Amino acid sequence: MLEAVTARADDPDLRLGAWLGLGAFVLVVLAGRAQDLLPSPERMLLVLAWPVVAWLFERTRLAVVPLAYLMGGGLLLRLAHFGAGGSDHLAATNEAISVFLSGGDPYRHVYQSTIPPGSPVSQPPVELWLHLPGAVLGGLRGVMATETVAALVVLLMLAWLATRISWTLGLPALGLYAALGNLVNLTNDGSNDTSTGALVLLAALALVWAVRRTQDRVDDPRAIELAGVAGALAVGTKQTMLFLVLLLAVGLWQLRGQRTAWRYLAAAAVALVILSAPFVLLGPIDFVRGIASFAGAHADVYGWNIWVFAQQMGWPVLDPGPATAVDVLATLAAFVIALAWWPQSVARGAAAGILVTLVLLLAARWTTYAYFAGLAPLILALPVLDAWEAGVTAVQTSEAGAT
Repeated sequence: MLEAVTARADDPDLRLGAWLGLGAFVLVVLAGRAQDLLPSPERMLLVLAWPVVAWLFERTRLAVVPLAYLMGGGLLLRLAHFGAGGSDHLAATNEAISVFLSGGDPYRHVYQSTIPPGSPVSQPPVELWLHLPGAVLGGLRGVMATETVAALVVLLMLAWLATRISWTLGLPALGLYAALGNLVNLTNDGSNDTSTGALVLLAALALVWAVRRTQDRVDDPRAIELAGVAGALAVGTKQTMLFLVLLLAVGLWQLRGQRTAWRYLAAAAVALVILSAPFVLLGPIDFVRGIASFAGAHADVYGWNIWVFAQQMGWPVLDPGPATAVDVLATLAAFVIALAWWPQSVARGAAAGILVTLVLLLAARWTTYAYFAGLAPLILALPVLDAWEAGVTAVQTSEAGAT
């Protein structure tokens, strides 16, 4: 990767990718926040630095210039408002971890940090493990810092894809993730969807990596199993990512056969069992009830979904029970259609998984924008993943441009 970072823009791929990435970043930053479209000091600093960065890139033709600016800018925007809060999700996660460390059952506990107190808490086990180090080191601020670290991990993964696969596809994805206002805000709003997005992208990257390690359809079993563990981490952080991981397995099935797909799913299942075991042993019924409570955690109609649209249009809105039934049936129908499509690659499996998950979210009565941050990194990276799986690399693209 170091050689790629120090590469010079003597090929069209790097030059085009750098200008697309830099352009996307500065235009999104200039779009401002809220209604007044006025800059914060951090956003103004990044806009003032942009001409200097552009000049340096033109003078040096070094890839490290746009990479450092985009990654540094994305991190600066997130650190500028660290700890702003808003959602009660991570506060409940911190309380759950405290209960667990004191010997209690976080799935039986009555929470005081939720809004209102005593609300259902459906944090799956991987989320608790993921945020445990931050909770031990810094309490709630440490838990929130985990989301900032997760955003940095996404920036690093997108940068890696740009350096290894395609500057033209990777740098615009990096620039957009770094600057998009709602994605920046969600890093600090108290939700866990930034870390969910990081693990979803990791799951897709790990599976493409496992497939690319094989030649002539001969599998590397350990690579497939590691990819399965990565898939388990995504599902164990947000239950709604189950269909996406299943469709990644379908793509693997088409590429490497049934045995390999089952190995992937078995590794994911074993990882979930191991990570869940300490909580299940404390109370299996409470654990199942807690994990399932995410489906009915909100009784009101809110957010980005068909029921809010129906309200806005003056159309009737179903009660929670029937609306949930519609959501389940629509999601299962979308899943069946995706299976009938039979994705022929991991990237197409990821695309099918994104579509099914969107049906799940858009047909629910309560869909905060934060949920879409769990899909955003994968959506941005999808073209690069497709190119990677097809065997395209930045080096190959550079050589093609040179000829």
